[in-house]
Amino acid sequence: MNKRIFLSTLAILFFTLSLTGIFTYFNTKSLYYDFVEDGLSRSLEAIEDTITGRDSFFNANENVMIKNTVLNSGYRVTLIESDGSVAFDTDRQAENMDNHSLRPEIIEALSDMGSIKRSIRYSNSVGADMMYIAKGIQLDESDEVVIRVSMKLSLTENILYQSLRDTILYILLSFLVAALFSKYLISYFLTPIKVITSFAHKISKGNYLERMTWFRKDEIGNLTDSLNEMANELQSSFNQLSDRNAELESILINIVNGIIAIDKKYRIKIINKSAYEMLGIPEERNLLEKNLLEALRVTAIYEKVEEVIKSKDLENVKFMETTIGEKIFRVTISKIKDYDVVHGYIIVLQDITQIRKLESIRKDFVANVSHELKTPITSIKGFIETLKEGGIEDEETRNHFYDIINMETERLIELVEDILTLSFLDNESKTRTISKEFIDVKLEIQKAAYMLERACREKRIELKLNIQENLPKICFNKDYFRQMNINLLSNAIKYSDDGGEIEIKALLEENKIRLSISDTGIGIPSADIDRIFERFYRVDKGRARKEGGTGLGLAIVKHIAQSQGAEITVESTVEKGTTFTIYIDTKC
Repeated sequence: MNKRIFLSTLAILFFTLSLTGIFTYFNTKSLYYDFVEDGLSRSLEAIEDTITGRDSFFNANENVMIKNTVLNSGYRVTLIESDGSVAFDTDRQAENMDNHSLRPEIIEALSDMGSIKRSIRYSNSVGADMMYIAKGIQLDESDEVVIRVSMKLSLTENILYQSLRDTILYILLSFLVAALFSKYLISYFLTPIKVITSFAHKISKGNYLERMTWFRKDEIGNLTDSLNEMANELQSSFNQLSDRNAELESILINIVNGIIAIDKKYRIKIINKSAYEMLGIPEERNLLEKNLLEALRVTAIYEKVEEVIKSKDLENVKFMETTIGEKIFRVTISKIKDYDVVHGYIIVLQDITQIRKLESIRKDFVANVSHELKTPITSIKGFIETLKEGGIEDEETRNHFYDIINMETERLIELVEDILTLSFLDNESKTRTISKEFIDVKLEIQKAAYMLERACREKRIELKLNIQENLPKICFNKDYFRQMNINLLSNAIKYSDDGGEIEIKALLEENKIRLSISDTGIGIPSADIDRIFERFYRVDKGRARKEGGTGLGLAIVKHIAQSQGAEITVESTVEKGTTFTIYIDTKC
């Protein structure tokens, strides 16, 4: 640990000092460049004052200020015309030089007359990095020229390199000094931790008599006192914990379910919160030390416990199912043993009400599917056999039979597709993979209404759309949203009389879209409302079969809503109509 902290500290020091050195170098370089730029600018302005017209511009060879500038500072002075032609240069013959119209400092000087522009770049003509200072001036109203003063940056490189060497030297010296102090301080501060670690190791080995004597009035001293106090507490509680170890291990293993531990005289020694809740007993009622039969008043459990107690088979574990109130429990009764000595008994309660309910639903579903499949298949088989026997000679009758076979086949296909959809929506791992997208509520409702417009016309049903303008888009699977609307709308059409009315409303309420489909149909009796989302459940079975459908439409609607995080409710009055309402969150 000492080595890791020391290396980490060195890494931090190195990183920090390196950053400081880099910053210092670039800052120094920037200051030197600013200093060079200032000198070049002052020289440029001095030369500008001596150029008062075209004569002085094109006769720069006689300009005393330019000569003094080159002689005293070693600067290079260049005069450029507006088209980029070099009129004068102190280092080279102007007529032999390239056109300067594309030089960055020339472009900027001509575009912003009167302002000094700087450029640092490599000069092909000189063969070195240069700093250029350029300024655009007007000799008269239309004649624009550029004065440029430049300097080789190599003249300042020695200063920069010396500064860099000094910076690196200071960093190395600082690093060495800091490393030495860090090693000492780390060793000093880690010494108490090593002592505390040794103490903790001894305590973990069971040496609860070990104590520390570290007299310090700081956090380390407080920690020492706390650890000594902890050792005292561990020593005093060790014996109590060892006595109850066998009971607590068994309870901790089964803590998920309701647990009741009793002794050999049927007295309750431990009962957990889950057991109170499962048995419907208030926690305020203390059942500890009470007789099992007196406390629970469940004869079946008491008799099974008695059977286990009287059993001579030490490995015997009894299972049973019993009903308490409206719940079904699976009860496991086993002995608490230690070296073949029975200390008591543990009763584990598992609520299997939902499991049995699902099993019942599954059985009903299988029976309903079998019935729904058998009816069209029997019908198709009968008509096919009749046609095969050749007893139907009338073409119209034969075509009618074909229509019936086709209709029953379509019904079978629709039933199978609905069953597959429900199977998919029942699988939680698959529903998590359903893609969502932001969809336009109004547009999708209009599409669903358009698809069932013909069915409405056939029954002379007036379909009204009442959709709030500028509704926010919702995060929903587009196909499932459309299927949900089609199923609800189809259901409304089936159970509405000719000349009825259906209204689809959509509005925003507290960051949720409230989508409702209302009809003026036959309504749903209050006794049936809780069951309408069950598979194959039909309120009016005769009408449902006459109108067609699989009996799975509303079940699919409910599962779609749940898979997409929506809520669905239903309100209905017999002979007045029904309203299905879906609440969809606008957040994704």
